[in-house]
Amino acid sequence: MEFETLIEDYGYDGEGVGKRDEKICFIPYTIKGERIKYTITKETSSFCRGQVIEVLNRSPLRIEPKCPYFAKCGGCSYQHLPYKEELTIKTSLFKRQLEKIGYKGLINVIASEKEYRYRNKLKLFVDEGGVGLKYRNSNKICYVDDCLLCEELIAGAIVPIKNFILGNKLGKIIKNVILRQENEKCLINFILICNREINYQGLYLLLGESYGIYQTYDNDCKHILGVKYLDKTEFGLTCQFGPQSFHQVNEEVCQKLYSLVLENVSGKVVNCYSGNGVLSGIITKKVNVIGIEIGDKEHEEAQLLRDRNRLKNLVNIKGDCSKILPNVDGETLVVDPPRSGLDKRVCEIINAKKFDVMIYVSCNSATLVRDIARLKNLSIEKVYMLDMFARTGEYECLVILKNNNK
Repeated sequence: MEFETLIEDYGYDGEGVGKRDEKICFIPYTIKGERIKYTITKETSSFCRGQVIEVLNRSPLRIEPKCPYFAKCGGCSYQHLPYKEELTIKTSLFKRQLEKIGYKGLINVIASEKEYRYRNKLKLFVDEGGVGLKYRNSNKICYVDDCLLCEELIAGAIVPIKNFILGNKLGKIIKNVILRQENEKCLINFILICNREINYQGLYLLLGESYGIYQTYDNDCKHILGVKYLDKTEFGLTCQFGPQSFHQVNEEVCQKLYSLVLENVSGKVVNCYSGNGVLSGIITKKVNVIGIEIGDKEHEEAQLLRDRNRLKNLVNIKGDCSKILPNVDGETLVVDPPRSGLDKRVCEIINAKKFDVMIYVSCNSATLVRDIARLKNLSIEKVYMLDMFARTGEYECLVILKNNNK
């Protein structure tokens, strides 16, 4: 059945918001002010989701998407809009979240220098039909030959990888292919469903010496051919990334994020959820740092980074933040938790510790706002929206909080 509605607002992933019999309906790839014809794809007692069939009253803001897979692949949300408008929408959505906890001040916007070809990581999904990305709100694969968000070496490897998998009938053997690029080198990690010996020589010869191939089965990641590590310099630090290492996906925005953190730290710093130690190492250029990380692999990489760069003022502690944080002291607290945000117990510990400054980095504004509401001794001083994920519905947040009593 078809319906009509006026798009009156935007949802938190950039989808248009209309109404059907007073029930909110989220309809992707539509623009505020447009009247559209749509069908229902999902309905609950409180809301529904729709799919646009026809734009009856086209917004003057609407532009032609650059990607042929846009509105099929679920990765991008804003290619039908100018980038400036995307930034406006994202800032407005973040503002709404912050207003829930009483903040009505300035949101500093850090745009991405590149709208396309900025991503240094891509996860491809595999089946017997080929390789691709997921359709929006679906587990079905949208087969692709390119992703315009990704850097050139990653994009250039998609078709050879597809042909390799299809030609060797590996669609039931390989689950995912994860590509990482830094400094004109690219690692390709094939994630296997079952343990099988695969000959990658032909693929490697086709791709060339700028690539390295890994294979992972049951969390056992093995180097097979070519480039073994991605070498990079971050704020004077010598860093080395493997196929499973975490690094922010947008290099230019990442540099601005690190600079903002560095500008706002003082005294001894406690860095919770410190990952592979890159941010901790950067902060040691200014002050002493204690990094806390629960992951085995991440802690190992942080130790290697510390030793490689001879960072005598960095101490990495492996463990759960809720157990380690009560036993360490500092003037500045930095947190960059997973999307789920801070554990309630961690918020209680932060309230008891009374840090002078807290810097909260997050890719999920909803959990960030929830956690800030739990903090009793800290108030917001500065807010940044960093568009780490241009053309998608995601963005990075950075909030500087100061102790109310100091």
